[in-house]
Amino acid sequence: MKREQTFLRTVCVVAALFCLAESAVAQVGRLSQRTATSAAAKKEETVRITRFPPPGKTAMVRTPEFNYSVNNVQPRVSRRPREWALFEVRYETSAKWTDELTFIYHVMTKGRDDDNKDIYSYYTATVKYIDIPKGSHMSCVALPPSLVERYGEPVAIALEISGKDGKVVASEALATGIQLPQEWWRDTNVMDRRDAAGNPFLVRRPGLLERSKTPFALVNPDDYEVVQ
Repeated sequence: MKREQTFLRTVCVVAALFCLAESAVAQVGRLSQRTATSAAAKKEETVRITRFPPPGKTAMVRTPEFNYSVNNVQPRVSRRPREWALFEVRYETSAKWTDELTFIYHVMTKGRDDDNKDIYSYYTATVKYIDIPKGSHMSCVALPPSLVERYGEPVAIALEISGKDGKVVASEALATGIQLPQEWWRDTNVMDRRDAAGNPFLVRRPGLLERSKTPFALVNPDDYEVVQ
């Protein structure tokens, strides 16, 4: 009798352990499936540049004109239309919502100094957009007319887009009329190059503006996300 009871208890313990093991395996399987699904979803969340502005004459745009009716305003002083170097980028996001994206622009211009020698200038601007819904969006920076007139038109433009974790998720670079490395803004042979007299090849200058600080801020505002 005792042997039978011992045998039954042993069978019950083994059965219980088997059930626990089966439950644990099932939980691990479900966890692995959820992890794989989550990883696949993250993998599908992409940022893609669909339109990138070429440098050169095609980037030059006249200041927009608006109709207005305001009293006691001085008449227009400048009769000559002025041009901005406008860089409009179209991009797409696949995630339902993207917390933030940081756009870092690099622009090189070429002009002439008072001695009619070539001068190259470098501008950069960082723009952070937040709460970006899925779909197509626009990003834009611009060089004011005074800088273009004084230091020349753009010959190269580059853009890096990074996510919240700082990793670059999309990038693009174009140049015209000048041979440059693919990532010229990181290349010391470009950025720190000097001539025999010690003069820099590329002069760093401020002035590349985010779109909201230009007259173009009122054009198609719904195409742009909130800038932080």
